[in-house]
Amino acid sequence: MAILRRGVNQHSESAAVGAALIALVSLGPCAGVAIAQSGASAKQYPRATIAAVQAIALGGIKELKAIEIGGVKQWISVRGNNPANPLLLFVHGGPGSPMMPESWTFQRPWEDFFTVVQWDQRGAGKTFSTASRRPDESLSIDRMQSDTEQLIEWLLHTYGKKKLFLLGHSWGSILGLKVAQHRPELLFAYIGVGQVVNGRRNEVVGYRETLAQAQAAGNKQAIKELLAIAPYPEIVGQTPLQKTIIERKWDRFFGGMIYGKTDDDSAQIRTLSPDYTAYDEKSTELGEMSSVQVLLPQAAAVDFDTITQFKCPIFFFAGADDRTTPESIVAEYYDKIQAPRKKFFKVDRAAHYVVNEAPGIVLVDLVTDVRPLFEDSVSH
Repeated sequence: MAILRRGVNQHSESAAVGAALIALVSLGPCAGVAIAQSGASAKQYPRATIAAVQAIALGGIKELKAIEIGGVKQWISVRGNNPANPLLLFVHGGPGSPMMPESWTFQRPWEDFFTVVQWDQRGAGKTFSTASRRPDESLSIDRMQSDTEQLIEWLLHTYGKKKLFLLGHSWGSILGLKVAQHRPELLFAYIGVGQVVNGRRNEVVGYRETLAQAQAAGNKQAIKELLAIAPYPEIVGQTPLQKTIIERKWDRFFGGMIYGKTDDDSAQIRTLSPDYTAYDEKSTELGEMSSVQVLLPQAAAVDFDTITQFKCPIFFFAGADDRTTPESIVAEYYDKIQAPRKKFFKVDRAAHYVVNEAPGIVLVDLVTDVRPLFEDSVSH
């Protein structure tokens, strides 16, 4: 899972964008209008510049709003160049790590082929902002699976569609696979990216591979810290959060999150999101902390090994260097499942964040192998 992508104690940094940006973020998505009216230079305001270059075509869909799901106001972004295109709902990872504020880095070309929905789940991002950053005591896999299904039904009704594509990443792949089992009639297909198969085995294999990387590199500090948390995960009982923090620290350092990088710059990317404010950025950081503490034990107990029969098409994307949800585990599971249609995409030179690392490759595969399911339904 993408749990502890940066570690729960790391703080977002926004100083690099300067005082002008801080003033802008309070304007939110209307910043571009404010700039135009004031005559200020767009060069001062990165968020507005990004929004301008990613504009949706006239007649397309561009909505950012909070809707009620499961009794809670939850934020969605809906973007697409052509309303006739199929919906693709992106269920983010973490738990508590929204993709909405990072989607501007890869999503715009997708919007020529899909109407893409980003959703900040309860306890995450803008949804956590709207909840005044109060932890949601109802957080659970079952509760959030229900949220996912309610959101799908709302999207289909609102946009006049019979089905949609559901993409689940990391933690979101737990919710996605459960929806594919429970409500397959709502989906053209389920797309798992960084798919969670067995929470415990993910940790066993990921830890072993990260330790091997540390030993191969001769990194004494990494070896020392990783050996100190053994056995990892715990043989009996819940694994302490601090152990997972240490494992993820070195997983990231050795490129198991993002290929070839010792860390990621998601905190800085969020400071440029046209959909986010500085308040939302801080909410994301705080929401990740509270969500992980509640949902990590539940995610660690997930086991889909015996769930192998599906009534909707299934597609998996796996980074060859993913040690967070190891590619080997997903490939083994893929061989066991039966579905009306299935395909496994192993992406070289990528790790856990395949959509960020290889967005063009993923899009080509989506358009070539996945989107035709929608086209077939239209032709019939």
